[in-house]
Amino acid sequence: MYSSKAVFLAVVIMTSVFFNTLFAQSTVKADTLVKRKSSFILYVGGGFATYTANINPQSGVGVQNVSKTSAAGTFRLMWHPAYRLWLGVETGYTNFFSYELKNGTQTGKVSLHAVPILIVWSMPVIKRISIFAGIGSYLLTSDLKYNGNVRSKFFSLGSDIAITYTQPVSTRFGLAAEAKWINAFETRDNMLGLQVQMVWKFIKF
Repeated sequence: MYSSKAVFLAVVIMTSVFFNTLFAQSTVKADTLVKRKSSFILYVGGGFATYTANINPQSGVGVQNVSKTSAAGTFRLMWHPAYRLWLGVETGYTNFFSYELKNGTQTGKVSLHAVPILIVWSMPVIKRISIFAGIGSYLLTSDLKYNGNVRSKFFSLGSDIAITYTQPVSTRFGLAAEAKWINAFETRDNMLGLQVQMVWKFIKF
């Protein structure tokens, strides 16, 4: 298990280096690179996401009203230095899935929530379009309401990958549309989502 995780981390780092080298001489002019200043940028927003993995309930229990689509939110803080590879942290919230249980006359409900805690790399690909890749952990919360309430919390190693289009509104604010793949790979939980985000360049130096 640990060797595969190490390989995954190495792939993420090498991919970041590859894209940084590939696009370093792209459409951005040399004089623009020289004038670019360091800044801290906050991304806050939300949208919806759809659970794409299989749900495997306990055998012998009927399942109904399965919900795989839910709201999802993102809070991301990025440091944009003078060069093209950016670094930051990301968290947020989403509900992976929920469904109702039925066993004879007894009913219940199961749901699984996730809070990402990720280190994120980013870089611009072309004008106004950037890619993001994060790795870290997901804090998963499982709720079972069936003959009482049972709540359990556990961590899963995971990652995410996103592509974002940002439309500037002013020198410090923008609006972004983002497509994101959420992957808690240790527990094999994953989602595909779309979000709208506010982008705020709150520190520039």
